[in-house]
Amino acid sequence: MSGAALAVTGSVHVSQARQLAARAAREAGMPAARVERVALATSELATNLVKYATGGLLLVVPHEGVLDVLATDRGPGMAHVTDSMRDGFSTTGTLGIGLGGIRRNADEFDIYSRYGEGTTVLARWFGEGSDREPRIPGVAAARYAAPGEMECGDSWVVARAGGVTTVALSDGLGHGPGAAAASAAATEHVRASPASSLTALVAAMDADMTAHRGATVALAQFREHDPTVLFCGVGNSTVRLIAGDGGHETLVSTPGIVGRRQRSGRRASPVARPWDARSWLIMHSDGISQRWNAAEHLDAFEHDPATVAGWLLGAHGRHRDDACAVVVSGGERM
Repeated sequence: MSGAALAVTGSVHVSQARQLAARAAREAGMPAARVERVALATSELATNLVKYATGGLLLVVPHEGVLDVLATDRGPGMAHVTDSMRDGFSTTGTLGIGLGGIRRNADEFDIYSRYGEGTTVLARWFGEGSDREPRIPGVAAARYAAPGEMECGDSWVVARAGGVTTVALSDGLGHGPGAAAASAAATEHVRASPASSLTALVAAMDADMTAHRGATVALAQFREHDPTVLFCGVGNSTVRLIAGDGGHETLVSTPGIVGRRQRSGRRASPVARPWDARSWLIMHSDGISQRWNAAEHLDAFEHDPATVAGWLLGAHGRHRDDACAVVVSGGERM
């Protein structure tokens, strides 16, 4: 999936953020009036990051006929989110200005904030003719290219066919165009054949000689009317499964990489775990620290998957490497 991320630290980044979002809206086929709404809301989000936030990122994420714009930061966070939504409300150290206007301009809006930790705001627009009914499972992602690189070496895809949904995260070795090509080669197999078994998809990635570098991958598969998720991974991606009762488990990948460099005969075998409407699956590359505690942030999983992905990237991204977070929800809020 494509998208763009911008570190927002000065006023010059406000116009850049506006341009990124407006271009994505036009490429999604949105009419001029809607493009202007996207641009206006994005300008306000970026302005708030400049004025009030530390470590601010502005993310533009098009996917499945939807355009998400995320503003995420590392603090100071909001003490009173409800008050901050009122027009004209502003207190030093909060993202108060314009949030009500952003919510009115967006088709969907979400906000997650913890005082002393940071804030993530989601504004979403639907393209013409897109399906506004939530997909089951719901999938969203956020990614960031290493500083100085034009392309992100991490990629993700969600593809569906015949009642099967397959979600994949790929982290190409290194940075830049070579890493991006390796990730694209890996995710293309999922896009082309989402109903194939995870074992077959990994084998196809292993045999693919089109990319000059390998990649680490994490794949999850869901089948209609089947209360399980299948997971298979190769490499060092972090993958956590969170149950509706708050219990959580780390799913372990097979060591190695896929692609030109083989894994010395080690076979990646899928594992099955229970899945229901309150389950969550988090997959992220090593550009995001794994030192986050699901038990301490269960309130995050009352929000949209895109908000959770943005929070992970903003609050726990290393910001010196390619990074990508993919978040899958079972469908209902906890």
